[in-house]
Amino acid sequence: MKGPEIVTTVVPVGPNPTHMICPHCHAEIDTTTKSKPGLVAYISGAILCIIGCFWGCCLIPCCIDKCMDVSHTCPNCDSYLGTYKR
Repeated sequence: MKGPEIVTTVVPVGPNPTHMICPHCHAEIDTTTKSKPGLVAYISGAILCIIGCFWGCCLIPCCIDKCMDVSHTCPNCDSYLGTYKR
């Protein structure tokens, strides 16, 4: 005799924690997020450096939330669930 079938769907992740059921541990969770500079931040920093802002100003995009990629993990089992890329 088989147990109940568990069906999971892919929930799109965004810049904020997402409420979902973890596909790995099947717990109902709010994802844990971690931000890191994305491609937009690096390109913006390179452009600032090229136009003459190389005394630290080129690092400003790495501190702006709108330039960050956001990784989502499960707080219960610590599984990677996805990345929101800017």
